[in-house]
Amino acid sequence: MAVFCWRWMRFFSTSILSLKSIKGVCCILLMVSLTACQSLSSQQSFKQTREQQQVKLAHLLENLWLRVHVVPALEQGAPLVSSAKAGQTAIHQQNMRNIEIAKSALSELDLRVSERKQHPQTGDLALLNISEIRDHQQRRFQASPLSLYRAEQTEWAFIAQDGTKALLDVVWNEQGTLYMEGQEVLNLSSASSDIPRTVEVFYYAGKELAQASFTFSLQVEVPRLQ
Repeated sequence: MAVFCWRWMRFFSTSILSLKSIKGVCCILLMVSLTACQSLSSQQSFKQTREQQQVKLAHLLENLWLRVHVVPALEQGAPLVSSAKAGQTAIHQQNMRNIEIAKSALSELDLRVSERKQHPQTGDLALLNISEIRDHQQRRFQASPLSLYRAEQTEWAFIAQDGTKALLDVVWNEQGTLYMEGQEVLNLSSASSDIPRTVEVFYYAGKELAQASFTFSLQVEVPRLQ
């Protein structure tokens, strides 16, 4: 009887230890799992932020190029990708500094445009008149004349009879190139001809693929100012 009791107590004690061991292992696995989830969430958050920064920087640099044909010197040195916290911090900080560099360059450009509007000289102002606007479906559109200053970026509203409106991005580059929806239309200067010309541009409406195309007659005058 004593032997039986001793064996039972030994079995019971061993079972308790095994149960404790299993619980310990489960706790460790749970902690590892939570840590992995947190790490994965952190990685996803970093990637999302990095992509947003890169898209914003690309947009600023594109606008800067269209308006002045210049890309500013950007900071370099941070890794392209990193899973380490220090590397991710370096990437984030470098992206933010480069965004500020691009914004600063655009602000300086806006200041020059403002000065031209206040004290325009010959070659600073272009007058654009447009007619016979049709889209790829042969619908007719109308647009008011547009005054544009060198290095200015604006939108030109094309309006159809049924009220459909298309806002085309228009830029007169500081070096003289006229862009519509990012497409080179012609080069403008005080010596430019004011003879109307037929132009076709693709309309993207802020998307990657063209949403429509427009054909129209464009007359541009760069008046001589005193």
